[in-house]
Amino acid sequence: MLETRGHDVIAFAQAIEGLNRLENDESIDAFVVVNARDASAGAEICWDARLLSSFERPVYVCLVAPPLSSKDFIEALDCGADDVLQLPISADELYARLRAAERLHQMQHKLVEMATRDGLTGLYNRPAFFSRAAKLCAEHSAPFAGIMADIDHFKSINDTHGHAAGDKAIRAVAECFKSQSDIVGRLGGEEFAILLEVSDPAEAWRKAERMRRLIAMQEIDLDRAAVRLSCSFGIAMGEPGENIDELLRKADAALYVAKRAGRNMVALYDAETMAIQPRAKSAVRSVKASAQRRAAG
Repeated sequence: MLETRGHDVIAFAQAIEGLNRLENDESIDAFVVVNARDASAGAEICWDARLLSSFERPVYVCLVAPPLSSKDFIEALDCGADDVLQLPISADELYARLRAAERLHQMQHKLVEMATRDGLTGLYNRPAFFSRAAKLCAEHSAPFAGIMADIDHFKSINDTHGHAAGDKAIRAVAECFKSQSDIVGRLGGEEFAILLEVSDPAEAWRKAERMRRLIAMQEIDLDRAAVRLSCSFGIAMGEPGENIDELLRKADAALYVAKRAGRNMVALYDAETMAIQPRAKSAVRSVKASAQRRAAG
């Protein structure tokens, strides 16, 4: 019935196989549990499926079961089923339920996008970036790099050409970053953070240098003028289990060195020569300094 209406269907004889696929394939939007004999067992599978969904990854969970008592029906819903269809079901009813589920799914995805994406650039916003970066740092088994990037002389662009030009510059830089990494966030204003899966500092530097050159080649067309852009980059290498806040503070220290040295360049963090300290205008804040300010307040 599902395939005749164009749905892509993957069938499993064992619940554990379906749950494993759901966990590892984020393209799955709906999980239908069919148990013609034991509604309670089907409800338990719905519970397991619900644990694999989240606000950021909504999954429609449906139980198809024989006619249920009011108590069993309520139990199925409490176990995480979004809907319960009782056998025998008609194709028209199934399609109608799925259309309703699709409408809800689209609204959920829109809410997720609004909650996790920066409205100007489409990049991850600050909370979403730190959430994803922290997860990667905790789970990744290979080296990676944290990069802080800042548009050079951005205030002069706003002051000279207006905020519309500044927004255009931010969007142009964001598009460049999108093409180089999946985990990119706009932390605030003209400051960005990037996480790269790289094998060593040399590879991280090459990728950051490539981004720097791509941005330096950009020219923002305005009504009466054209603006050339440049960015400064700070890189810090991370190891599995690295704290994302500490990693970005190191990258921010390297960024500060790049800007002090003349801007439009890439600097790699060196523990012996670069001090990690909060900068007033940086989007990365020192946890210790913030705690001290709260205590003083």
